[in-house]
Amino acid sequence: MASFEEADGTLVRLCPRGRLTETISKLANDHEITSLVGFEVEITFCRRSSPDAGDTFTPLDSSHAWSTMTDEQLADAMPSMVMICEALADAGIYIQQFHSEAGQGQYEFVLPPSPPVEAIDTLYQARQIIQQMARRAGLRATCHPSPFPPVGTACHANISLSSGDASAREEKQMSFFAGVLSHLPALCAFTLPEEVSYVRVADDHWTSGTWVAWGTQNREVPVRRVAGTDGTTERWEVRCLDGMPNMYLAMFAVFAAGLQGLNDGTEMRLNDCQSNPSQLSAVDRIDLGIETKIPTSLSQSLEALEADAGLIEVLGTEVVDHYIGMKKAEQAMLNEMDDKTRQIWLMERY
Repeated sequence: MASFEEADGTLVRLCPRGRLTETISKLANDHEITSLVGFEVEITFCRRSSPDAGDTFTPLDSSHAWSTMTDEQLADAMPSMVMICEALADAGIYIQQFHSEAGQGQYEFVLPPSPPVEAIDTLYQARQIIQQMARRAGLRATCHPSPFPPVGTACHANISLSSGDASAREEKQMSFFAGVLSHLPALCAFTLPEEVSYVRVADDHWTSGTWVAWGTQNREVPVRRVAGTDGTTERWEVRCLDGMPNMYLAMFAVFAAGLQGLNDGTEMRLNDCQSNPSQLSAVDRIDLGIETKIPTSLSQSLEALEADAGLIEVLGTEVVDHYIGMKKAEQAMLNEMDDKTRQIWLMERY
């Protein structure tokens, strides 16, 4: 893993890893905040059929549900899961747990919390190991957000913020995530970077929902607050995130928005939503400050990014212009494919 520098040693402003490092340093120097990030790596394991059989992917197992281990899973999946966990441990990556997820052939590997850049380095190392071990077993391990609908595949990021000033810790966290939530529609251009990313995002599916909101222990909102036994914040889970982004860029955008919230002293105008926003009345949503929906397509999120002058200012015009141009060109290429070809193309690469 590396960051890019100019010949004179200064940071290349288009390097997302370097920009994330810079942003984390500003959090520490300007606000006495240190941060940890832990990723939940959701992977769908599947087999590739022959061209004669339709050249499609089929899930590794079918008698499958969240946190189950059926006879089929024990026979067909467990040997590969054990091999993967052992390979991760050999590389010094000790997962906190792994378990089956809701989708067929879908499993989650929970990585330990680390400083943000180190956490992303570990994420990519872990994904490479998982994919290589799966390949040895004749499988494809994909992060595609919707390989076998209706269940989606995500890559949630758990963020904890610590401050030397314990009395101000909660206030600082609220300002940070007020900044994140105020820019969330535009941030989706980075955290949900493919058109198919928005197939996963839906109400009533524990996939972050479609409203800009946060809530304690609430999995139907894009930002979940996890409280400790004393009621104070333990961590925040960013749920509107899948496995398709450049994660350095996505986390740079999230942390830059949070840093702007701290710099501006942004107040959290959204109240703690502990219900499913989609099941609330319009009046109840307004009482909680919930009025904005997240984009439902990549084009909408790119439009939100183009219109968000505040986020563009902290990320840099050059970064945003290059990114939007690249995403539009990529989507134009993908739009030329039929649905099946596009699905296979993405599953082969992610």
